[in-house]
Amino acid sequence: MPTPLLITRDAIDEIRSWQERDARPDSVFRVDVRLGGCRGFKLFFDLEESAQPDDVVTDFDGVTVVVQEDGLPLVEGSILDFEDSYRGRGFRLANPRARNACGCGTSFMADYPGSDSFGAGLDGNSDQIVAEAGIPD
Repeated sequence: MPTPLLITRDAIDEIRSWQERDARPDSVFRVDVRLGGCRGFKLFFDLEESAQPDDVVTDFDGVTVVVQEDGLPLVEGSILDFEDSYRGRGFRLANPRARNACGCGTSFMADYPGSDSFGAGLDGNSDQIVAEAGIPD
């Protein structure tokens, strides 16, 4: 199985710092896709105590990243980064499936492979999914 996500050294370092600040060194870092946001789906990043049975689990240099299996097609192949700059501070997901970003710069459309009905009616095309991520312009 290919790696579901790639992750930068900055993101690994920030996750470790977060785990240390919260005194949760064995926690997992969740990339969570949920319904919501201004365009249909929204990404959340959080620390959790452990992976769930339906999670895809990947280890990056001792940092465990989990994504729920049914949300993986929306973020698979993405690069998780952490940015601390004049543009903001936070995790960013560069998603190769992303296209047609909205005006706020955080919502985008992405193909959901292998489904003819998932996302139907969101924008009139059944092969498009709306998602949100912290991607800088």
